[in-house]
Amino acid sequence: MAGPDGRIKVMHILDSLIAKYLIFISIVAVAYFFWHLPNDQKKRFVIEAAVGGVLAIVLAKIGSKFFYDTRPFVAGHFTPYFTHGNDNGFPSDHTLLASFLGFLLLKYNKRWGYVLLIFAAVIGLSRILAGVHHLADIVGSFVFAGIAMAIVYAAGKMLQKKEAQKKADGQ
Repeated sequence: MAGPDGRIKVMHILDSLIAKYLIFISIVAVAYFFWHLPNDQKKRFVIEAAVGGVLAIVLAKIGSKFFYDTRPFVAGHFTPYFTHGNDNGFPSDHTLLASFLGFLLLKYNKRWGYVLLIFAAVIGLSRILAGVHHLADIVGSFVFAGIAMAIVYAAGKMLQKKEAQKKADGQ
């Protein structure tokens, strides 16, 4: 694989691997941090993950009804780095999940939350380079995941305040 054609082929393969499989490192990282959480935080983590995940998907589905983004390889009449459906590209499901996991982890471990958000950006950029998404698809994924987790965290704070108020009133 020497020469420019060989290097380009290697770059396509590397980009395809990142675009499709880097997400698994994010999933493993979140599982690792969940496993090492104190038991009193695990229930809250699971609830936040479940509610936030569903909310992110709902927001993404609603967004896709209002914005249709033809995939770059369809619009540009070229072959993407890997086989992909020619449906609506908005938002990127891979980037939605990856960014959601980053936002979820931010509350529990800021450093690793930011690392996972960087992974999400790398996944998104790789999917752009692969020809299956536009930048708007990637940005939309980050926005939907961020809004979902902001709502979950705000609701959690409100519930904690109510519980604290009930305890204070009962004493």
